[in-house]
Amino acid sequence: MKKIAFIMLPIFLVFLYIFSAMHSFHQVHKSIYYNNKQLSKNYIEWDEVKNNFKDFFNANLLDKISNDKEFKELGEFGILVTGLASKFVDYTIDTYINPEGLSLLIEKSDKKSEIPEPNFATLIGGISIMKFDSLSSFHVNLETDGDKIPIHFKRIGTKWKVVEIEFPEDIFNEMNIN
Repeated sequence: MKKIAFIMLPIFLVFLYIFSAMHSFHQVHKSIYYNNKQLSKNYIEWDEVKNNFKDFFNANLLDKISNDKEFKELGEFGILVTGLASKFVDYTIDTYINPEGLSLLIEKSDKKSEIPEPNFATLIGGISIMKFDSLSSFHVNLETDGDKIPIHFKRIGTKWKVVEIEFPEDIFNEMNIN
């Protein structure tokens, strides 16, 4: 009897570990489908997501501006403009990357109808698109318009939370930023 318990305990713990990741992913799915701000607060680490957005957008903005001949000709004034643009990006991200901003994006989205309704099948099916990076992180690749957008989860206590969303490098070209 002790042998069976000794063997079953690790199996149970592995099942619990995987199920907790599936459950958290499913809760994020539900928060988007039902536009539930409280669920998004519980399963998205907003401060980390904001910081990752800021780093991504500021790096890309700096890269675009540094390669622009007109900004190079401005000299020190161009550096000032770059700094102000960076602050504007930070302010915009702080304003819109939060549960209320996500809710607004969901309401305005024309792709809302493409999101499958969360149910037991989507809960169990979630494991098929989850890729574990380590014992405390995994990611899923969401496909939209031919682009893969990795969404990274990290284990924080007993929950898994979204900590980063990667965007395609050409997102600025799609936004027509000049």
